[in-house]
Amino acid sequence: MRLWIFEKPSMAMAVIPHLPKPHTRHQGYVETGDGYVSWLAGHVMEQVQPGDYDERWGTFPWKFEDLPIIPKDWKLKVSEDKKDQVKVIEGLLKKCTSIVNGGDADREGQLLVDEVLLYFGNTKPVARIHLSAMDPTSVKKAIASLEDNATFRPLYEAGLGRQRADWLVGMNMSRAYTILAKKQNYPGVLSVGRVQSPTLALVVKRDREIDGFVPKDFWTVEAQFADPGQPVLPFWSRWLPPGLSLESAEKQADVDAKGEADEDEEGDEIEGEGGTVAGQRPAWLDEQNRIVNKAVADQIAAKVQAAGQGTVTRYVNKPAEEQPPLPFELTGLQTALNGKYGYSAKEVLDVCQELYLAGQTTYPRSDCPYLPVSQHAEAPDVLDAIARGAPHLATLAANANVTIRSRVWNDSKVTEHHALIPTRQAPDWSTMTEIKRRTYEMIAQRYLAQLYPNCQVDKAKIEVSIAGERFAASGRVVKDPGWRVVFQGEAQATDAKKKDATPSLPVLTEGGSVNRQAVKVDAKRTTPPPRYTEGSLLTAMKHVHRTVTDPVERKKLKALDGIGRSATRAGIIETIIKRGFVDVKGKQFVATVVGKILVDALPAKLTDPGMTARWEALLDAIAKKQIPLHAFMAKQEEAIGELVAAARVSTLPTIPPDAMPARKPYTGSSTPRPAPDGAKKCPKCKKGYLVPRTVKNGPKAGQTFHGCNNYPECKHSVWPK
Repeated sequence: MRLWIFEKPSMAMAVIPHLPKPHTRHQGYVETGDGYVSWLAGHVMEQVQPGDYDERWGTFPWKFEDLPIIPKDWKLKVSEDKKDQVKVIEGLLKKCTSIVNGGDADREGQLLVDEVLLYFGNTKPVARIHLSAMDPTSVKKAIASLEDNATFRPLYEAGLGRQRADWLVGMNMSRAYTILAKKQNYPGVLSVGRVQSPTLALVVKRDREIDGFVPKDFWTVEAQFADPGQPVLPFWSRWLPPGLSLESAEKQADVDAKGEADEDEEGDEIEGEGGTVAGQRPAWLDEQNRIVNKAVADQIAAKVQAAGQGTVTRYVNKPAEEQPPLPFELTGLQTALNGKYGYSAKEVLDVCQELYLAGQTTYPRSDCPYLPVSQHAEAPDVLDAIARGAPHLATLAANANVTIRSRVWNDSKVTEHHALIPTRQAPDWSTMTEIKRRTYEMIAQRYLAQLYPNCQVDKAKIEVSIAGERFAASGRVVKDPGWRVVFQGEAQATDAKKKDATPSLPVLTEGGSVNRQAVKVDAKRTTPPPRYTEGSLLTAMKHVHRTVTDPVERKKLKALDGIGRSATRAGIIETIIKRGFVDVKGKQFVATVVGKILVDALPAKLTDPGMTARWEALLDAIAKKQIPLHAFMAKQEEAIGELVAAARVSTLPTIPPDAMPARKPYTGSSTPRPAPDGAKKCPKCKKGYLVPRTVKNGPKAGQTFHGCNNYPECKHSVWPK
């Protein structure tokens, strides 16, 4: 008799129809023709609190003499509100002869089922199922492809290492800095986390860049030229700083247009033909190669005006192809939906999870925008589902070419999960909420684009020399829009809008002459960087390598896909807001006084993105059997000891009275609230009572549930079945 244990009920319900009949429903499980199917509800086990190891560690107020807290024998316990379901699984473990781990196909999914099996001392054989999608075809394929769960033991250990290391940092460093704040009668908790702290530091740094920003004036020089034989096709060109290549001219134009420094994908300086411009930069050019002396700009313009005619020193005109943007991974989708519609990262994750559980899109918590080659064969069925589920995309689906295989189908680039795409199961458009429609539409459009031809363009670049100065122009003409028809001009995740705005250029000959028709000098002023929004902060976390100067760390961070994971970034952002470290004003994130004080007080190890990303590198190494778990934990324990010692001799900057939160001081235990009429005691905290509440925002707006009135100390909730 085989026992299937899934991460959540919906996964179990998707698999049960494909198992031997009869199917008999019981409390907490379903009996099939050859075994049982049960489920968890995410993590049902949790690390015990410090006081469960040693009573003095749980006593409030917290004291430095009790730190660092480092358990010798780590303990887990069953979460209070999950005990009933765990008891069901305990009973089924005694009846079955083999088990299938049905956790999500990632580190946490492996951990949350394995830790239950280990908690009960299971010795029976265990297999592993990986569900990348919930549609019938994918489920059948997964059932037929079970693997030995022991193969994934290193993945479990990596999850365990993450869990324990997070506990060490959270319990020790949050206590340490809360103790320091308590000396100033601060009533809140200054929480610290391996990803939370560097994320907060990003917001604080950006705010200070804005607060300390001093605008500077600069000037641009542009000249209009025309071929004597084609006077009806004049073109404008920008002055090129000394040593700057024609190829770098477009990037320089972006810097001038935005009035702020711009980085390329790697964040490198714009380079000239013989090295960086910085090596030969005159005093009247700033570090971004902008003219900061108006007299110089006027002098250049006067020379060009007097010359009258220039020479075409370079002319490039060649056809090019632009590939479609890759399908979404979670962070990219969250960023896109936040930027276009203002949805929070959590709202997007919740909707993606609902679409996944309904079998309409694939696993959402993915960091990978590529697909396995084998998935290409399913394209006709996926297109059919898109056409039926999103009628306004039916024509695009019908015109897609399933013989096209874009760069997205690449086994060598597929990681733990593949890109987020539609499945063969069509949604019911008429019953979908607005946020769900918009989310599905974005996912479907990215997939459709893979089955359209590349966009065909002609790209031209011109360099003109006149009066000892150089000017550059670039243009682009779309010959065949290809995949871009899918977006109807929206240009998602590309700079196509900017490219569309570039002018057509005449056909010229190198060495030929062009007439100067006009010259102008424009006065401009630098602008500060924009404040973070939720979308841009998600992107900053993912691309945090751009803020790091060390080349080795930079390379590691880029390979790690930033700090945090697609599944955790939304929660991290939510935490720094709830803790009062960041205020949200409109869409903009602004660090609070307390948030800034905490970042200033923390050692660089806890706010440096290079350090926190290397944690993930070590966890990945555990998963790949490159280092053992005990070696990782030994390093973490040593580091925690050093961090606590440093905190013990430090002090917090003064917290002003108006920065104190307007709530009662934390005393280590919640004060019991009066019981509303007929309310049941909260089964988790045993102090509050379950009262009716209504969701105000997000995809579940309007839905009712029961939540503990001891919130936020207790976040237990019960939803209607």
